[in-house]
Amino acid sequence: FVREDREEAAPRGLPAPGTRAPAPAGKFYGGGLPAPRSPALAGGAAAGGSRVYVGNLSWHTSWQSLKDHFRQAGEVVHADVMQHDGRSKGCGIVAFATAQEAANAIATLGETELDGRTIFVREDREAAPPTAGSGGRARAGTVQTSGCQVYVGNLPYTTSWKELKDHFKVAGNVTHADVAQDGGGKSRGFGTVLFGSTREAAKAIQIFNESEFHGRTIEVRPDQYS
Repeated sequence: FVREDREEAAPRGLPAPGTRAPAPAGKFYGGGLPAPRSPALAGGAAAGGSRVYVGNLSWHTSWQSLKDHFRQAGEVVHADVMQHDGRSKGCGIVAFATAQEAANAIATLGETELDGRTIFVREDREAAPPTAGSGGRARAGTVQTSGCQVYVGNLPYTTSWKELKDHFKVAGNVTHADVAQDGGGKSRGFGTVLFGSTREAAKAIQIFNESEFHGRTIEVRPDQYS
């Protein structure tokens, strides 16, 4: 038998019945959260990371004021300002309850003002493991890296955090790697690598200090600020 097709294909440019049109870049969807606007966002916080890195902080910004500022984007479960000898290093980490809230923070709080400085916000590309005994939520102000983190200097300005991590895997379990950036997102020519143990960090220093990396002789030593 023959009958009419009761559900014709949707007109061109419109979603098929029972489906939703994808949210256009820069628009809002799902309760006010922004759609991913770039490959970095789509592959970072939006893909599952719930932590963001915050740079160009005022020396006077505390973990509490950092946490309060980022509550605009969602539920903040942890905030920390990196310090050395009790002084801010001008950057910090904010952990959210969900990856969507982290993506919202990147989209809405980047280039906003906090304590008189214009901050930049990006995904924390590799979240460090939670502090022991924290139940998965590190207490504000406690990031334990002493003895496990090394400083890497004289890096080529084109080096990414991923290349740095991959290079140092030879020495052991790399749990976090980062290349320091200025307020404009450009490399400052040095970075840090965090290992799972002090033994692995010591091995990295022994193997890589004064070795060649992409045409430059790098310096590897214990990170005195960790």
